[in-house]
Amino acid sequence: MNTVKHKEETPDPRPGPGDYYMVIAQYSTWYVSPATAAQLGRALDRRWRPRWLKFVDMSGSRAWVRTDSIECISESTERQRTEDRQFQYLRRKEERTDRRWDDDEY
Repeated sequence: MNTVKHKEETPDPRPGPGDYYMVIAQYSTWYVSPATAAQLGRALDRRWRPRWLKFVDMSGSRAWVRTDSIECISESTERQRTEDRQFQYLRRKEERTDRRWDDDEY
């Protein structure tokens, strides 16, 4: 009987929820580093775009995406996400105060 020794490996440290960019395509979204987003932006700004863009996202997955399927590249910083959560909280709070008691919408 063969015995296999399992080597204890520590996983690569993944980046925390800091500043990143979202590459949004027709059917998927990838989270990439600012350097990767800049590289993709330069490729999309070229007069003669490549047909495919190849990149690695923040979780280490390799992606090949057709340039015509990319809808946007959007920045997402911790400060932006915090302010967005606060805004959404205040907006929902305002909607609850405007709601009538006989409103069956919720």
